[in-house]
Amino acid sequence: MSRLIARALLLLALLAVAACGDSDPGCARLPGGGRYCLQPTTLSEPFEVQQRVDISFNGQRETMIVELEVDADGMRFAGLTPFGHKLVQAHYDNLQVTADVVPDKRLDPVLLFAFLQIALWPADSVRGGLDGALRLDDGVSNRQVFKDGRLVVDVSYTGMRPPYGNMRIDFPLAGMEIEVTTLDGQATK
Repeated sequence: MSRLIARALLLLALLAVAACGDSDPGCARLPGGGRYCLQPTTLSEPFEVQQRVDISFNGQRETMIVELEVDADGMRFAGLTPFGHKLVQAHYDNLQVTADVVPDKRLDPVLLFAFLQIALWPADSVRGGLDGALRLDDGVSNRQVFKDGRLVVDVSYTGMRPPYGNMRIDFPLAGMEIEVTTLDGQATK
């Protein structure tokens, strides 16, 4: 199970690296091109949430349990198998990203936090992190990032808006879909 998740995350990282890039440690190249630079966590309301994440990639589907905490000091992310085996653990302290556990050393944890911010942060904050080649369209039930008219990231929301609502994140160029379901009773403010 953890192999598929590791391969899917690695594919996203390799696509991002293949898009070329500078070496700003707080910025990540997105699959399909363009760059997103992490924004301070003070631009988002603090929250803590536990979610089930279903990753579909290459005809397979796997599940990971995610614990995410955001406050003025930063973001903390832990991804576990449904049986509690730690797959990914990373921290963003508003200056840099550090990873204690990653499934593959080639995986850039900055990319993980970039996707989280694109999906969860207020639209104006996300726009502040996108380079000039990218455009964010933000609607009531979806959010999309485009580069030169091509869809790079597609986030659709169901029910309550994140961080506590459910969402689906598609990466069309990577052929990967992620469904995020907030676990009952786990969301706190």
